[in-house]
Amino acid sequence: MLNPLLLPYLPGRAFSVKGFSIGIVIAPILLYLRDINLSIRPGRIEALAWFLIIPSLSGYLAMNFTGCSTYTSLSGVKKEMRWALPLQIVMGVAGIVMWVNAILISSS
Repeated sequence: MLNPLLLPYLPGRAFSVKGFSIGIVIAPILLYLRDINLSIRPGRIEALAWFLIIPSLSGYLAMNFTGCSTYTSLSGVKKEMRWALPLQIVMGVAGIVMWVNAILISSS
């Protein structure tokens, strides 16, 4: 996990934003390694799905480090979780639905 190592250098105050930024950087690398064909529609849908899933998962995992930091407060953690967790859930579910849809389109 890159978040604890890069914590002081990542943009944003919220841990979820820091994790989201790591996910934005990692997603294109993983898509390149997966070798998705972007010239067809299912490939583009799958790539977009992974661009939703990877940052949301990375942001969620980064939020697990909020208690390990000396500069977080309980009220700040609650405030961050009120807006970040629903966003991560929506992005993750939308990404999974798009990914399954891409698989079904390509298999038919």
